[in-house]
Amino acid sequence: MSNSLKLSVSSEETEKEKFEKGIMVLIAPIITEMDSRMAAVKTSQVELNKEIERLLAELQLFNEATEPPPIQPAIQKLIKARKRLYNTNQILKTVQDRMERLFIQLNKGPNIKS
Repeated sequence: MSNSLKLSVSSEETEKEKFEKGIMVLIAPIITEMDSRMAAVKTSQVELNKEIERLLAELQLFNEATEPPPIQPAIQKLIKARKRLYNTNQILKTVQDRMERLFIQLNKGPNIKS
């Protein structure tokens, strides 16, 4: 291989590495911030789920009373909210899994082939 060809290939690889590092510098903080926000959302979702469960338990007590007040619609709304919360948590988990895979790919760095 001639020196000019070696220099050309070497400079191409250097430019590619610089580009990959530049992309990493730009994307890594975004992914890290998104990951921390996802963790905060997850915590919030757990707290919300606990509160819904607590309210459902209290409403069930009223519902089982001898003359229950008309709270059946409220119970149904809470049950629907719990289902939506579960579905949202599943979506969040999927997004977080994708982000983790993306972050792993970004951390692999210059091993990416074009």
